[in-house]
Amino acid sequence: MRFITTATLNWFDDGCCDVKYLDLWNDVPLSYQPGQPIDENWYRYHFEQHIGHDPGGQLFQAAASTLKQYQYYPKDVMTVVGDHDVYRRQLEVGDRIVQRVHVFQFRGRPVLDAITMNEIIDVIDEPRRYGITYVTVNTHIEQGEWAATVTWHKNDDVILTIDSLSRPVPHEPARNYNFIRSLQKHAYQRGLDHFTECVWELARKQVEV
Repeated sequence: MRFITTATLNWFDDGCCDVKYLDLWNDVPLSYQPGQPIDENWYRYHFEQHIGHDPGGQLFQAAASTLKQYQYYPKDVMTVVGDHDVYRRQLEVGDRIVQRVHVFQFRGRPVLDAITMNEIIDVIDEPRRYGITYVTVNTHIEQGEWAATVTWHKNDDVILTIDSLSRPVPHEPARNYNFIRSLQKHAYQRGLDHFTECVWELARKQVEV
């Protein structure tokens, strides 16, 4: 399969047993180190999403809680499981996250998935700011880093910021680059919208309680 893609592919699987990859790939080394040299083949993305105006701080707390559990992408884009799920806690530095990316679906059911893994390397947990950063491991079709931060600004606006730097791994066939990039852009936009919806839903539930 390496002449087709370097990705770990999976057919007709609902992902119910993906927790196994946390053990299988536990010792797989990182494929990217922050600050390493990059060239023109790397892609940078920067997004900012206005979550809402929040004089009381409830919206920020809901956003931080959502990100602490890595509830970011909608399940029709990808499903995830991480060490934080196994131990039923928020994300910590060193945690690994398995992502099952839905490459092709039919009538809402996954047909072909790609399995990837990332590792949390930084967590920001401040009174008005929460963020996570993860980097890829060698089982990932790409190499790079992804960071998400929610900030409760002094004007009481809550802003989600996404920054990423990535490129396909060197041995990935060049014919796949455009397809990988299109999947990535689609996932990023869906993630921004889904995260915002999840935050507002949680904030409303907290108010009702």
